[in-house]
Amino acid sequence: MFRKIFLLFVLLSFKANALESFAPVVEKVMPSVVNISTEMRENEDSPQVENSLVFSNDGHVSLGSGFFADKEGYILTNRHVIEKAKKIKVTTFGGQTYDAEMKGEDKILDVALIKINPQTEISIAEFADSDELKVGDWVVAIGNPFGLSNTVTLGIVSAKSRDIKETLFDDYIQTDAPINPGNSGGPMFNQKGEVVGLNTLIFSKQGNSLGVGFAIPSNQLKPIYQALKQTGEAVRKSIGVGLKESFDQDKKFLIVTEISDSDLAKRNDLETGDKILAYNNKPIITLQAFQNDIVWWNSDNPLQITVEKNGEQLERIIEAEPLQKMPEPEVRQARKPEGVFYQQIGLYLDNFKIVGVEKQSEAEEKGIQAGDELLRINDHALAQTTDLPFYITESISEGKSMRLSLKDANGMYYFVDLTPTGK
Repeated sequence: MFRKIFLLFVLLSFKANALESFAPVVEKVMPSVVNISTEMRENEDSPQVENSLVFSNDGHVSLGSGFFADKEGYILTNRHVIEKAKKIKVTTFGGQTYDAEMKGEDKILDVALIKINPQTEISIAEFADSDELKVGDWVVAIGNPFGLSNTVTLGIVSAKSRDIKETLFDDYIQTDAPINPGNSGGPMFNQKGEVVGLNTLIFSKQGNSLGVGFAIPSNQLKPIYQALKQTGEAVRKSIGVGLKESFDQDKKFLIVTEISDSDLAKRNDLETGDKILAYNNKPIITLQAFQNDIVWWNSDNPLQITVEKNGEQLERIIEAEPLQKMPEPEVRQARKPEGVFYQQIGLYLDNFKIVGVEKQSEAEEKGIQAGDELLRINDHALAQTTDLPFYITESISEGKSMRLSLKDANGMYYFVDLTPTGK
């Protein structure tokens, strides 16, 4: 009997919490959110983000959202909201309208900083630590969808660290909170009323919400904001090398695949083939997470990595310096799987060129893609196509994995360990 009463109490408490009003949170944060309208120079949308959330109500005036980041009147929004603007108007929650000026932009992650000269005291939005956000947490989006100002929608965090191949630094929060054209640049709040993200784009063929929206996490947004406010541009840093993810017994590490700055790479004593196993006592989670930490690294703090060089593990302090030229995102042409299908490793090959990768295979999970080229297996050069089935058979009979050396479509070299199946 006691157990039934206890379970009933738990269920009623859960229901009460689930139905708890978000009105106090909305009331707290709504004054920090602004509506942005722009008169465009050209009657066309920004090509940068295919599924952008700008709403154009007459082909000439476009509408988006933003939020106050400090008391001086600085406002964060998306770059594509104001990219082609002849005039920028900001309307606050209280109904005041101001002319705004552009203060800086980050073309890579589609962020812009604009400023007004407020005549009254303004309410600012506080940043959260987006790393603390969990999948399943409630989030609130506020914006200007379809020109309907101060619209509030509710959803959950559907996923974190989402890489949708827009940039080299994709680390989006995915949400099912309805966000639509006009929500671009609007804030995503947690249950405490803190900004956890900047609503940026959606996946939708119709242009309206299908429950798959993406926001730039606040921990990416904060250093961009500071950089734009101080200098008007966001300058990212590099350790002088190109990297690719790989696995070893379910542990992720990064392989140095190219040298992008020979002087810096030499000072850091990094060469192609070296493995980065950890940094500042943190394990490698994803390449994006590592890059997002490095690009904004504070030069006053030491950057320590655990590197494996020629089989020996070393602890080393390295440098990160401003990139002279931003790398372009990798662009691959989709290829129809053709050629010979090696079912045991999930790859389609035309000679040694990979033309297809089996879905949900180990090869796909470890990042092998169509367009890559197979160079060596277990440190042996491949001379003829019969070499591959020989090594597959040998690997299966010995119960060992195969080490594949590959070159991707951008000319970067990397390694992958695959365990062939016996099918």
